[in-house]
Amino acid sequence: MSGALSCDRYTFSFSGVPVLAEISFSLERGGSLSVIGPNGAGKTTLLKSFLRLQVTGRSGGGISVLERPLSSYSQRELARLVAYVPQAGGRIPPFTVLEFLRLSRYPRLSRPGIPGAADRQAVEMALALTGTAGLAGRRLDTLSGGERQKAYLAAALAQEADILLLDEPASFLDPKHAAEMAALLRRLKRERRLTLLVVTHDLHHLPDAGEQVLVLRQGKQLYFGPASALAEEGVLEAAFEHTFTYLRHPRTGRPIILADQPQP
Repeated sequence: MSGALSCDRYTFSFSGVPVLAEISFSLERGGSLSVIGPNGAGKTTLLKSFLRLQVTGRSGGGISVLERPLSSYSQRELARLVAYVPQAGGRIPPFTVLEFLRLSRYPRLSRPGIPGAADRQAVEMALALTGTAGLAGRRLDTLSGGERQKAYLAAALAQEADILLLDEPASFLDPKHAAEMAALLRRLKRERRLTLLVVTHDLHHLPDAGEQVLVLRQGKQLYFGPASALAEEGVLEAAFEHTFTYLRHPRTGRPIILADQPQP
């Protein structure tokens, strides 16, 4: 398998303050990577670096997409390969769901501003895959957090990029919608062979045991490897300065990580 995303001793600083320090990892095509760590660890900065959304600051080392340096892509080329799913609780675009999905087709349009049959088909398929067809005429700012998160995911799918970068997809969601989002992402990864990089605080929805986790703390890389080894390495305890209990779900066998409660 070829590499989808990789960092080679990547660093980033803002106003002379280091934000990321020598981050190195490689994510294979069709794989999943969860980036976890406490607030201020540099998770969102890393995600935005792959999208070239860091307009200020200084960087060093290398970032590659599909084994090509990130700097070698035009923004339009990059958008055909990599799509971004923002947090549901961030700034809300002033569009209906359908308008938002149509706008996401911009890197695919043969003529700027003029969608064709392939664009309409991609939008319809994305709405069907995410179960958001019934929301197509609604404005994004009228949706619940769970509905809006699915609409953002639908826009990324309409973009037809094989690599999805998701920023806290379970944030602002109640347990039902968070579980639905996690299940939907697993299904899309399996059926569409998508590559997923997920920034998350939600330790309940880490990848399957054989897939990858990157743990950051204060911009430094504490761990990169399979989720199954987190309990053995004591990495989460070092990252969060807290203790955890590690279990297996009695029905699915998926790992469960519980933050221990302080004793009264």
